[in-house]
Amino acid sequence: MAKVYSLDLREKVMEYIKEGKRKVEAVKIFNLHRRTIYRWERMLRERRLAATENRIQKSKKLYPEELRGYIKNNPDKTLKEIGAAFGASDASVLYRIRQLGITYKKSYYTRSVTKKSGEHSRNSSIKSK
Repeated sequence: MAKVYSLDLREKVMEYIKEGKRKVEAVKIFNLHRRTIYRWERMLRERRLAATENRIQKSKKLYPEELRGYIKNNPDKTLKEIGAAFGASDASVLYRIRQLGITYKKSYYTRSVTKKSGEHSRNSSIKSK
């Protein structure tokens, strides 16, 4: 996540530019990206230069033990159905299942490694040539 710059720094940079200095110089002096300066100018025109608060990270919906228990009790559920039960996407469910090392028959994208060739295959029942 991008860091939030203080209002003090924002005001210093805008004051520096108002004095007639070039933005290229401000980029080097304040160690900022030029797009940041252009964004701050736009925000200043709109009278909302104040720093925004840091975003609050969403809590994780897929707690490992709850997910394990749900899959154990509902082995016939698809990834979408599990996601709907936890309020998450099917991709997040698949990601968490892989993290937990659970092999799940309904996940199409899991890959198995054959012992002989070491190659990856989509379906372990199809033998490599």
